[in-house]
Amino acid sequence: MDSLSHLVRTLSVSGRVDLHCLLAGIWIADQPKAAPGHVPYHVIFSGKVRVRIGSSAQEFEAGDILIFPHGAGHVLESVALDADNTPSNDSVQQYFNGVVTEITHHGDGPTLEMLCGEFVLGEAGIWLLRSLPDVLPIRAKERPSILSLIGMMRDESVEPKPGSAAVVNELSTALFTLLMRRVMTEKYVNGSVLALLADARISRAVDAVLQNPAQAWTVDALAKQAHLSRATFARRFTQCSGMAPLEWVTQVRMELAARLLTHEGMAANHVAERCGYASEAAFGRVFKKHYQVGPGAYRRSMLNKNKPDHSYA
Repeated sequence: MDSLSHLVRTLSVSGRVDLHCLLAGIWIADQPKAAPGHVPYHVIFSGKVRVRIGSSAQEFEAGDILIFPHGAGHVLESVALDADNTPSNDSVQQYFNGVVTEITHHGDGPTLEMLCGEFVLGEAGIWLLRSLPDVLPIRAKERPSILSLIGMMRDESVEPKPGSAAVVNELSTALFTLLMRRVMTEKYVNGSVLALLADARISRAVDAVLQNPAQAWTVDALAKQAHLSRATFARRFTQCSGMAPLEWVTQVRMELAARLLTHEGMAANHVAERCGYASEAAFGRVFKKHYQVGPGAYRRSMLNKNKPDHSYA
């Protein structure tokens, strides 16, 4: 299994689609800051939209997929909105079609069609997207595989069939992986963990750790995997990811531990062994430092947090 596949599996990334929007006329929609570990996204199929984050504004169009790596609060608005007109919510209609909530705003001019959803990485998974900008646009029209996938997402969302909800969620999780593959080729991954995967030599060490996180890794051992000197490896690793090599190893182990505790129901002593700790007590200390709670309390809190929430703003 390659590095990106390992990371997605270790992080237990899940995706969902919440809204299908058809918005015409003059409108505005405020999107509050997302919860830690939640990454909102918008897929634009037709029309244009203006996105405001703080004092900055950008316009996007059909074929753009917008990702908000840090869950930044933002405002979506009609590109026709200006100081001379006022948005109105009087023409808004919404209903749940069994898979997504349909939002329709009637009015003059071109209609914006988009799907809105979230990727969920868990609070500690934020390190994967460290150093990325507040809004990350991906041009789907330049990637046939992404274009095909979002087309399937739209079809299953707009015209629900038996199993559509499950299909849409699985497709949105696959979309995350395809988008991260695309992001790895872009210059703005510098200073993020994704840059490690884009570096041919460093990625060898990344692969080795993901294949065997329980090994007693040292910087020397990692450097050998990359066929680099210790000093060159450490410098290059930190420049790429923004963290020291062994700090990243601990991140990987803690993400694995969280998944084993919550998704596989493994006992803490077995999790400690799988993650390379000599004792459950040593594992518990590192885990608590990382998550601010012990393994048992973390498992209980995550199980409660992951209960489905079908409320919509």
